[in-house]
Amino acid sequence: MRSQARIRRVDSGFRSKAEKLARRSRVARTLLAAVLAAAIAGCARNTPTNAAARYLANLRQHRYAACYAMLTDMDRHSRTLAEFLTEIPMGPDADPVWFGQILDVTNFQIGVEQRNGNIASVTVKVTTPDLPLWERTLDAQAGLGGSGAELAAASLKSGKFPTITYNDLIYLFKEHRRWRVVAAFTRRDHLIDQHREAAAAYREYEFTNAIKRYKSIIEQLRGLQATGAIGLAYRYEAELDHIQSAQASVPQSRKYAARYLHLSDVAMRMSEERVPAVFGSIRNRGARAIDNVQIAVTWYSGRGKDARPVFTERHPIIVTPLEFTDFSRPVIPLLPDEKRPFGFILTAPVQIQQDAAPYVMIGSIVFTQSSAPLPKPPHGHPAAAKPSAPGASGGAPAAAKPFAAPRPSTP
Repeated sequence: MRSQARIRRVDSGFRSKAEKLARRSRVARTLLAAVLAAAIAGCARNTPTNAAARYLANLRQHRYAACYAMLTDMDRHSRTLAEFLTEIPMGPDADPVWFGQILDVTNFQIGVEQRNGNIASVTVKVTTPDLPLWERTLDAQAGLGGSGAELAAASLKSGKFPTITYNDLIYLFKEHRRWRVVAAFTRRDHLIDQHREAAAAYREYEFTNAIKRYKSIIEQLRGLQATGAIGLAYRYEAELDHIQSAQASVPQSRKYAARYLHLSDVAMRMSEERVPAVFGSIRNRGARAIDNVQIAVTWYSGRGKDARPVFTERHPIIVTPLEFTDFSRPVIPLLPDEKRPFGFILTAPVQIQQDAAPYVMIGSIVFTQSSAPLPKPPHGHPAAAKPSAPGASGGAPAAAKPFAAPRPSTP
């Protein structure tokens, strides 16, 4: 009896241990299944499209440190967080005062994903304020002497601003089993530097050189695997259109300058820096708005028939930027019948300034190409008068012809 009871107890113990092992096995299988399900779900979430969506969500929520953390190792090694904040891919090209406000009214729509091994791209449809047109429009509303910055916040809040829509790309690279955003800062910076040089060539009226540079930059941006590069190319293409229009209108602009732009009160005197400078006024007597005006100063040696040019210097007296300036200055062209003062320091060598005589004349101009409205001049301002119709004056004003500026007095 004792032996049978002992056998039953031993058998019961074995069954108890077997049940415990079975339960542990079921628990282990359940845990393993949960882990596998989580891993599968994690893999499903770790896609280029979802990574791009997270980057844009962080950007829209102004979580810039989170955007920075999503960059590739190479991009984070080439930029500190502070440096990244000055050039955030897919962000508006604006300083911190306006960056967040413009970002709040920018819409991103995720599109098609493409993969090639560890490299992927995701199309993003971007709708955002047309910053150069918006700035000119607000400056026009503010009028001469006003500031569009005072109207900008209300414009953004009401949603009454011009917009542009274009397709951009977010590029991603898979590293450490995660999809990371590719910024390619080093290559991007090189192209931005080239853009500055191209824009400088435009401001020097070197249109052919500027156009060639712009086309090269745009082509490189479109082939660059960098987030936001396509959007940058889109912006540069708008500037290129402006420059090409300026080049096409050169013959017409020369005739207009000779006929309708009038220099007056031109005189040479010492500037505040105590160096020779030229001061005067320019008036637009025609019906076209003018973005840029350049003055040419030619120094002549000798008199009468013996006079010959020995040096020429050129100075911009009106420069209306192509790009958004963050309302740092009024972006207003020279209006029809507007009179505007100017002044510039002479750059000719001292010996030429002592031995030769300067002749001042209008060198080159660029018509306004923007579709933004022109400001209404205040009552009593010269531009408030009705502009002269082309051809109404019957000839070029006398002041449009070259004339000598008075020689400076000895300080």
